[in-house]
Amino acid sequence: MDKQLHVTFTADVTAADSDKGVIVGKVVPYGVYGNTSLGPVAFQAGAFATPPETVKLLLEHDGRRPIGRATGFVDGPDHMTGTFKLSRTTAGRDALIEAAEGLRDGLSVGANIIDFEDTEEGYVVTAAELVEVSLVATPAFSQAGVEQVAASEPDPTPATSDQEPATMENETPEVEPAAEVVEASEKVEAAAPAKQYITVGAPRALEGMTAGGFARAQLEAQAGDRDAQMVVQAALADNTTTTAAGLIPTRFLTEVISVLDNSRPFVDSISREALPDAGMDFKIPRVTQKPSVAEQAAEGDEVSSTAFELDYLTVDVKTYGGGQRISRQLIERSDPGFLDRLIIEMAAQYAQATDLFAFGVATSGAGTSDGSDIYQSIVKGIADSSSVMRFTPSHIVVPASGTGSITLEKLLQQVDGSDRPLFAAAQPQNAAGNITQGSTNGTVAGLQLVVDHNLGTGNTAARVYPSAAVTFYEAAGAPVQVSVQDVSTLEVEVAVYGYVAAAAKYPTAVRTLTVTP
Repeated sequence: MDKQLHVTFTADVTAADSDKGVIVGKVVPYGVYGNTSLGPVAFQAGAFATPPETVKLLLEHDGRRPIGRATGFVDGPDHMTGTFKLSRTTAGRDALIEAAEGLRDGLSVGANIIDFEDTEEGYVVTAAELVEVSLVATPAFSQAGVEQVAASEPDPTPATSDQEPATMENETPEVEPAAEVVEASEKVEAAAPAKQYITVGAPRALEGMTAGGFARAQLEAQAGDRDAQMVVQAALADNTTTTAAGLIPTRFLTEVISVLDNSRPFVDSISREALPDAGMDFKIPRVTQKPSVAEQAAEGDEVSSTAFELDYLTVDVKTYGGGQRISRQLIERSDPGFLDRLIIEMAAQYAQATDLFAFGVATSGAGTSDGSDIYQSIVKGIADSSSVMRFTPSHIVVPASGTGSITLEKLLQQVDGSDRPLFAAAQPQNAAGNITQGSTNGTVAGLQLVVDHNLGTGNTAARVYPSAAVTFYEAAGAPVQVSVQDVSTLEVEVAVYGYVAAAAKYPTAVRTLTVTP
């Protein structure tokens, strides 16, 4: 786990030596589940790293009342035993006597849990840090009492007449080093069942806790009171955004993330006319045979005469639109307004769809111009287009990127033999074009650059064309918004639509550019 939790549990004193001021006890039982703030918890053998000998022995978990210090710990398969040297103060001597007489005969241990495993029976602590050990008067369970007090056992050897009566201190057997303590404690456990229970003090203190009580616990914790520190730690661990999820609202911003593009780069680059006011198609007369003019051979001879013939180009009117069915509750109770946002989005989609429609009509009958590199291809396209309408084309349209041989990306990459940009040149003498850095505006070989993001991946080739080669027609006021209410269901049907048409008047004046190295 990524944070430490403080727990306390009660063990028992197994030996006390009043002469040397030493208390020996079982500080950590292993493999036994007890109730803690985490629920059932058991400590795994070896869960504690070697505890520092600076661990203090406190009185009743009061950080202001230290009575001794640990002198050693022995880790066994079932528990860890600790030896504590009590101070030669009045409080230390009194604590030793109380332990020997069974008045204050419990050991309560404070530990920080570092890591644990979650099992069906409960949590198994695999790593923990020993913080402090306290001598307590009332264990959490009545069984957690003193099993042996060496200081109170009488000397089996009778006193002789020339010796002073033995005092209790003289009768107390000497406590051996830590290795001997293990052997003694094992003998004690053989005589009486081991009392391995675990409890937690902090959660009990949280029951009925008021704001004032918690504030007092914070002050006492700052002063070193261990019980108060446990109350504060437990409270902080219990209250998170997860446990109080019902009080954590989710806020929605008024910003709506969407690519909103209502531009029509290609439509804006060609000629525009108003759509006729009626009909789903219309016809444009076009010349199929021009009259001839030639030199008169001699005076009185007939002049040249060729029939002037016309036919017509039929242009279909197309309808572009989209609609939605919306509940009135969504319209009236949404924030930001759903209907307003919907109309904006549909208008943008209308613009993109009609731009792509006009481009498709313009390029359906286009010619092809090829060159050995990008610049040569553009130059060839200019020449071929001008021969159709007898004037130089005005625009070149390219996609922003893609697999085509001529894109905005590839135009910007073009350099001369000295690695100087051709179409984004800083020096006029090197400029084959002038594309403004950081934008899609500029000229390429004298043509107005049109970068159209509406083309998508299906139109990857660049085109050269004069504006007059194609005309786009659109009904006035398009796109039009219309709505119909359904009273029975409190729903509104909303649509956006428009009538458009496109005429390729000079199809081959539009040149599709290719590069063949």
